[in-house]
Amino acid sequence: MIEISKHKTGIMIAIALLWLAIMFLGWTNNFVVGMVLGVVLMFLHAVLGASHEGKLSTKFLVYPLLAWAVLWISSFLLGNHYAVKFAGQVPSFTVTGLHPSFATTFYLYWFGGMLTMSLGLYLLRKEWLSDETWEKFQAEVKLLEEE
Repeated sequence: MIEISKHKTGIMIAIALLWLAIMFLGWTNNFVVGMVLGVVLMFLHAVLGASHEGKLSTKFLVYPLLAWAVLWISSFLLGNHYAVKFAGQVPSFTVTGLHPSFATTFYLYWFGGMLTMSLGLYLLRKEWLSDETWEKFQAEVKLLEEE
């Protein structure tokens, strides 16, 4: 387990700064860098969301969170690479019939990201929501309903 409670303020400041940077990058037409920073932003939100009582499972951090972030960042960078490389022309190859820039989006961003997060959440469900944590949450909700 990784202790993140002492870093929570720093993470929140980083999230705010990332939002500002992403907006600025969008205004200045630096979309790919903004999208990469958007992944970092979502990763930090996921770290905070998956932590419980200030602790995050190392297993869960590596897979699915870090694996998901790598897939998405790779998708954006490769998609941009092939979009620039084949701008205004028909590509010299396709990936399963798709333009290479769109294939990276389909396979890495959409399919890879969805599969990674879904499989990771399922396989490591006890790492981010143990039975004990779930029962404690249900008890708190029941107390609130009784009030």
